[in-house]
Amino acid sequence: MVVGADTQRSLAGSSRYCRKNFVYPSPHENPAGFVATILEMVRDHDIDAVFPISDIAMHVIGPERAQFERFTRLPSPPAEVFQEISDKYRLMQRAVSEGVGIPETIFVPDGNLKGILDTIAVFPVVVKPGCSLVKDGSQWKKTSVCYAESREDLLRLYDEKAYLRAPSLIQQRVVGAGEGLFVLMQEGTPLGMFAHRRLRERPPSGGVSVLRESIALPKAMVEATLKLLQPVKWHGVAMVEFKVDQVTQRPLLMEINGRFWGSLQLAVDAGVNFPSLLLDMAMGNPQTVPENGYRIGVKSRWLLGDLDQLVMRVKKPDRTLNLPPGAPSKFRSFMSFCRFFERDLFYEVEDFDDPAPSRFEMLRYIKLA
Repeated sequence: MVVGADTQRSLAGSSRYCRKNFVYPSPHENPAGFVATILEMVRDHDIDAVFPISDIAMHVIGPERAQFERFTRLPSPPAEVFQEISDKYRLMQRAVSEGVGIPETIFVPDGNLKGILDTIAVFPVVVKPGCSLVKDGSQWKKTSVCYAESREDLLRLYDEKAYLRAPSLIQQRVVGAGEGLFVLMQEGTPLGMFAHRRLRERPPSGGVSVLRESIALPKAMVEATLKLLQPVKWHGVAMVEFKVDQVTQRPLLMEINGRFWGSLQLAVDAGVNFPSLLLDMAMGNPQTVPENGYRIGVKSRWLLGDLDQLVMRVKKPDRTLNLPPGAPSKFRSFMSFCRFFERDLFYEVEDFDDPAPSRFEMLRYIKLA
C-alpha cells in the first residue's frame, strides 16, 4: 500500500502495512499540483488502483479520469455522477421524485429568502449548503452546515455566508437515531451492503460518529438506497446516511458520501472488508457479500474523537451545543464514556498488531507530532 498526504507524516502512512509514503500539494489550494504528483507516483510505481479517500480528492481526480486510466484503475463513479449525488440540493430533489423520505425541506435556489421566511413556523432549523466544497478561482473552499435559532439568525447566515447564494436547503431538525448503509456497487449492481447505527457523535449535536454499531439491513433504507444509486449506475463505494424519525420511525435521507467513510473500520471488524472488495472489483474479480453477511452488534469506537465529544459535553452549556431533546446529562455522558471494555467492542485506531497509527494519533492530539 502506498499512502499520499499533504503532510510529511499521516495516520495511515504510519501503519506497518504502508510500503511507501509521499507528500502531495494541498488539493484545496493547488489542485493541478495535486493531480500531477499522484499521476507521477502512479506512473513510476506500477500502482494497481487509486482510492481517493476525501471529497476534495474525488472532486479533483474525477475529471482527470482519462489521464489516470492510462496507467492504473480508478474504481469510482464518473465525475458528473459523483457531483450529482454529492450535491445535497440535487440529491434531495432526486429523493423527492423517487419517493424517498427526506426531512421537511425548503429549497433555496439563489440565497433569496423573500417569501420564504413566512413559511417557517418552527425554529431551530438546519441550513445546509448544496455542496460541501465550492470552487473559488483555481482553489476549493469548504462550506459548513449551520443552525438558525430564529428568523434573525437565518437572515444573518444568508447575509454573511457567500456560499449560501448558491443552491441551499433549510430543513427542520430531525430528532432520532442516525443510521446508514455502506454499499459497494458495480455500475449499479450491488455487490455488498452493511448497516450501522450511530451511538455517539462529535460534536454531540451531530457530526462525525465516534461510537457506532452494526445492525441488520433495514429494508426501507435498502430500497431507498437502490432507488437513488441504481438509476445513475453507481460504481464504487458510498455511504448513504439517514435519520430515523423518533415519532414516525421513518428513515429520512440526510446525504450520500460517495467515497470511503470515517466509520469504515466498523464494517471490517464486523466481517465486511470494503477496501479489499473494492480492490477485487477494480482488478476484475468482483466478490459478492451475502445479505446480512456480517456480525450484528459489533461496536467500533474512535477513542480520541469520543474524548473530544465528552470534553465539549462537559464544558459547554447545553444550549450552545444545540443538543437534541432527550440528550443524556453530563453525568450520564461521562459514565458512558468510561465503558472501555465491552463484548464485541473494537477500537478504530488502537491495534496491538499495528500500534504506530495509535501512537502517531496520540502524539498529534497532544501537539507533539
